[in-house]
Amino acid sequence: MTDKQIKEVLKDLTIICDTRENENLHVTDYFDKYGIKYIEKKLDFGDYSFISPPLPQFGFNDPTSFETRIAIERKSGLTELSGNLAQQRERFEAELTRAKDQRAKLILMVEGGSYEKIIKHEYRTDFNERSFIASLFAFQSRYGIELQFIPAKMAGWFIHNTFYYYLRNELKMLEAM
Repeated sequence: MTDKQIKEVLKDLTIICDTRENENLHVTDYFDKYGIKYIEKKLDFGDYSFISPPLPQFGFNDPTSFETRIAIERKSGLTELSGNLAQQRERFEAELTRAKDQRAKLILMVEGGSYEKIIKHEYRTDFNERSFIASLFAFQSRYGIELQFIPAKMAGWFIHNTFYYYLRNELKMLEAM
């Protein structure tokens, strides 16, 4: 595949938004504004993944879903995340376990968060700052998650670019074989 052909394939990337994802209008508005295709579908883990178009030159005659290979779990802020770590920990860990069992790359995208904001307790739960940070580091090690703090206004951009460059890299690796 030439770089031009790869760019054409990447234009047809379709993002999957989990049907249970709430309050993501800022994300889907970004997709709409920039002509990024997306569909709603229940995902087993994460809030976002993607589908590539058919790639007949590599023997893939149907669209290929990457939902068991890479996903982004979006948290709307530190308050939501601290609630997941404190009150809903079992459910949250079960989701991380499903991703790990699939050997999927799972990115935990936290809108508007930072370690500094955790240390300063700039969230609305009673979850202790030290326990919050300890949980994040433990989960990164235990489940292999990647943690990204992203401004909310950049969430759609981050989701699209994460999947765009992931697929681009996959296509270049296929081409090299």
